[in-house]
Amino acid sequence: MRPVFNSAQARRADEIMQLEYGYLGILLMETAGRKAAHKIRQLYPHASRFIVVAGKGCNGGDGLVIARYLRRMGKDLFILLTHHPDKLSSLSRIQYDILTKYGLTCHILSPDNLRLLQAYAESDPKPILIDALIGVGLEQTLRPPLNSLIELLRELHLPTVAVDLPSGLSGDTGALINEPLRCEHTITFQTAKICHLVTPAALYCGKVHVMDIGMYPEVIERIGTKTFHVGKASLRSYLPERLPDAHKGTFGHALVIGGSRGKGGAAALAALAALRVGAGLVTAMVPGSATPSFQRHALSPMSLPYGDIQVPFLNETAALWAKPHLQQKNAIAIGPGLGNTLDTQGFLKELLLHLHAPCVLDADALNILSEREELWERVPKGSIITPHPGEAARLLGTTSENIQARRLESAQRLSQKREVIVVLKGANPIVTTPRGESYLFSFQEPALAKAGSGDVLTGMIVGFMAQGIPPLRAALLSIYVQRLAARLLLRRIHAASLTAALLIQSLGKALKKLQEGK
Repeated sequence: MRPVFNSAQARRADEIMQLEYGYLGILLMETAGRKAAHKIRQLYPHASRFIVVAGKGCNGGDGLVIARYLRRMGKDLFILLTHHPDKLSSLSRIQYDILTKYGLTCHILSPDNLRLLQAYAESDPKPILIDALIGVGLEQTLRPPLNSLIELLRELHLPTVAVDLPSGLSGDTGALINEPLRCEHTITFQTAKICHLVTPAALYCGKVHVMDIGMYPEVIERIGTKTFHVGKASLRSYLPERLPDAHKGTFGHALVIGGSRGKGGAAALAALAALRVGAGLVTAMVPGSATPSFQRHALSPMSLPYGDIQVPFLNETAALWAKPHLQQKNAIAIGPGLGNTLDTQGFLKELLLHLHAPCVLDADALNILSEREELWERVPKGSIITPHPGEAARLLGTTSENIQARRLESAQRLSQKREVIVVLKGANPIVTTPRGESYLFSFQEPALAKAGSGDVLTGMIVGFMAQGIPPLRAALLSIYVQRLAARLLLRRIHAASLTAALLIQSLGKALKKLQEGK
């Protein structure tokens, strides 16, 4: 896991390097700008012209260093400063003096210089725009002239690289304080920031590149962040070893509880996914009406039908009947296709009394909990819930739009309020814990926006948990493997054609890729 900083943590790391280790701030800035310039040359090897727009703070100083190194590489430049040199921060003023002694001209923001910038931008070959206006410290709406400048730059439609983060975003959240430039790339330093990995802000960052500028590992460790970027290296170590003398009991018994009339397929998808990620045995508890559908879709998992084909939903009596069947199950998932009726509400109310280990709650189990507040006290602590934004909105009594605007804060609030692990689905999935930890992913995969993909994820989580993987690790592993399975499929099919059934078929290849480190 790689640490992710907010703006205060980034500043604190700089302070420790300078005050306790005597590492001059100008050296950190020089290293950041030099490495960023070389990365930009690598990203745009044929570009010969660049516009660097620099603010008065350290972000602008980084931009001035980038400009100097680009000129050393033989590039043509137009440099725009938002403030007079006398108003630059001390480190940025040093970089300005070095730059001008090197023979470069900086244009100060004015109507005339904006016309010059526009003329430069519209001439061929088209330049690359480098956004070094504002760094991680922004916490409020931009005012003139900066908001007007960003609007002008947006209208130029140039390929854009952000230094640290697109100007106008806050480094502390995924929310949009302002509408920033939409960048192709963002070059940040030492650690990713929250806005790089949480939507909607992350949608403006493009591909994020983290440059090591020489901060000591012990300094990063001292910051003590509770926010992490999930990568495949750590996840590979979570995969359970499959020993030569193992048998099906070695890899656990998962129980999937769900299904209703017309929705047996949801339970089947979850059960099949649990098997495909390695659970030794999987049983699905479904009402009698869902049994034919379940059995048509799933041959390998076992079914545990309640009642005959006339029983549309699991009910309170079914929960009492289920009690002995909960024994010797290593992990339990509740919700896929369950339905939200008076019957299923009574079922969940009774069933939760008999659960003594963390479980996975999804779909209609969450919708029932959103309506029956008193049932939360029966949910085992440390359980996992897997809401999409609509379900999260119902659980928090707000709207999907509010959840999407504040995804990280919403997931954290839900975790701490209910003492559960939250998997907030959607672009850039988020996992949060009651201890205040947050785990972020750097991918958006619109191909997974398809009915059934949530059931597959639930099945994967319970399948990994059945093998003895702790709930948090099971959730992180499932999110990554599901996305990897989708990417493998998209090599040969269109994104619109991806289905949950195809996704399940691809899970084995994804696990093998992860195990091999590819």
